[in-house]
Amino acid sequence: MTTSAPVPALDRDLIARLRFDVIAASWTTDTLETLLSDGALSALMRDSRLPALVELAGVTDPAATLTRFFVLGQPERASALDAALLTLGACGLGSLGLAATIDEAEAASALVMPRAGGAPKREPKEECEEALSPQASSLPTMRNPDEESPEPEVEADPWMRALFDLRPHAASLPGGDHEWWVVSDLGEVQTGKPLADDHVLGIGGATLTLLEMTVREQVDSALDVGCGCGIQALYLATHAGRVVATDLSARACAITQFNAALNETTIDVREGSLFEPVEGETFDLIVTSPPFVITPDSVRGAAGLLEYRDGGMDRDNLIRAVLRGAPECMNEGGTLQMLANWEIPADRNPDTQWSWRVDSWLDGLPVDAWVVQRDVLDPARYVDMWIRDSGGQLMDRADYERAFTSWLADFRRAGTGAIGMGFVALRKLDEAEAASGGKRAYDLSLDGHAPRGRDVAWALASLRAPELWDTALRRASDVREERHYVPGSPDPELIIMHQGGGLGRSVPVSSAVSAVVGASDGELTVGQIAAAVAMLTSVEADDVRAEVEAPLRDLIRWGFLTY
Repeated sequence: MTTSAPVPALDRDLIARLRFDVIAASWTTDTLETLLSDGALSALMRDSRLPALVELAGVTDPAATLTRFFVLGQPERASALDAALLTLGACGLGSLGLAATIDEAEAASALVMPRAGGAPKREPKEECEEALSPQASSLPTMRNPDEESPEPEVEADPWMRALFDLRPHAASLPGGDHEWWVVSDLGEVQTGKPLADDHVLGIGGATLTLLEMTVREQVDSALDVGCGCGIQALYLATHAGRVVATDLSARACAITQFNAALNETTIDVREGSLFEPVEGETFDLIVTSPPFVITPDSVRGAAGLLEYRDGGMDRDNLIRAVLRGAPECMNEGGTLQMLANWEIPADRNPDTQWSWRVDSWLDGLPVDAWVVQRDVLDPARYVDMWIRDSGGQLMDRADYERAFTSWLADFRRAGTGAIGMGFVALRKLDEAEAASGGKRAYDLSLDGHAPRGRDVAWALASLRAPELWDTALRRASDVREERHYVPGSPDPELIIMHQGGGLGRSVPVSSAVSAVVGASDGELTVGQIAAAVAMLTSVEADDVRAEVEAPLRDLIRWGFLTY
């Protein structure tokens, strides 16, 4: 079992100084985009730091120093950190537990690209300890970097290394623009080591997907289950009167508390499993990216429990537990949004029967549900992906093969043919709605487009759309149509309807559906349009209705049509 560095110190005075200094250094996402080329930023998103290191070599401004140190994991001289963080300095970073002193040999081995001459030489400040004392003002006092010091007692300029990843993160939300600074654990790219069992993730692709798809309507209360570094909770705090964040990991809770303080945000952080810390409470919005990776006991025991991705439950039962437990913590009309995966039995088609397991979990719950399978992996690809996710590329070949073989054998014994990956959105029904039962919709893929919060809100609302035949629909302005003809034929062989915005879907439709959508301008009801189509095509009206009903409901849910 491996563990990470101790958690950062929740010293609010020092944290206030850190915030003051990163703002003074103009260390923002815009600055990063100025410092680094598109190619370097793209490589960094793929966990390759070398292009960024090349571009920042020899650059000594504060933002560049902080980027090399915290984002790229390069050692820096204490004097360079003093210059970058004017009121906190290197010793303040050490007091917060964000950095540590290392010797010359360790620095030399860690430097990927040593810079000629190192960082600009500055003498240590004797007033450092005084400036960082608990009695200091909550508003940091700027130190003069050019101020001459008396004869220093210590002449060395030690090397320091970051113990955590720290980087800016910007968001444009309905309530305005935000700039945050987020602490998380260093990744294997920065450390060259596999992830520790208690590793706390930063802002990755899955996190960004959930952030994008969360409904950003103003609510009284919100809950982040499995908060990790706390970025979901920071977003929630922009449109929720009260935010609670929970995590089974004590380390994740501590880092979330640190990030809340760093970004001057109030978040109620509680340690515990899933909904246990909020038993008896209800919320208007719940978001979660739970530790859903399906890990067999044989692998878990050999490699340790990776808390950020493994909830410790058998098979995919963690997702079942979240879905079954969530309604008790939701207010009527409240929403849950989560990322998930689920096993698909080998005797079921992963493209047409993938929802069977999720559907059984939702039985009897007072919720409407929208479930989307965005990807499906065979067991071998799934196993390889998650072994590599935890630093498998750094494993000994024999260890990799043992883990892979054991994991794959477990899926075979369980009869698992594929693993679906996607998301679930629930809406809690009121008493009257619950009496007639919940409604569900299952979609396969979204043509590579991640839904935005408004798309999710609309999809859930559309499950309660008015009676179709009495409703006047309106075609979205970005809908276009593509027709394919066999040469000489008066009728199209294929009609594809394209959505420019929204979910960006392209959907094959029949001539009858095309005719109804084309006439949907908000004036006539669907029933009236269907009757007209029947008359023009000499087809029975009931037959037209039967042909168009299901496709139209799908097109409504996907945003091609509104009411």
